[in-house]
Amino acid sequence: MKQITTFILLALILSGCTWFRPHKADIEQGNVITQTEIHQLRVGMSEYQVKQIMGAPILINIFTPNRVDYVYTSQLGHGSMNEKHITCIFYRGHLQKIEKN
Repeated sequence: MKQITTFILLALILSGCTWFRPHKADIEQGNVITQTEIHQLRVGMSEYQVKQIMGAPILINIFTPNRVDYVYTSQLGHGSMNEKHITCIFYRGHLQKIEKN
């Protein structure tokens, strides 16, 4: 009886990875986008003012120099991935349109 119990315990310990998931680190990438930053953006702001609020953009598209994209992705442990995307469109150096996902 003692050998069977030992065997079952050993089997449970060795197969522990299937029952207990190992730690998975939180992954955050891009510009952190908060609601307070979004509420500070106003149409007519200069590109410099937008960069002071939002930070330097991660995505810079050389084909559309009047468009700046801010992307933030986060995945907490084994959870699903969340993505926030803000697009600022400028006309003659001033913010013309703000697009949110």
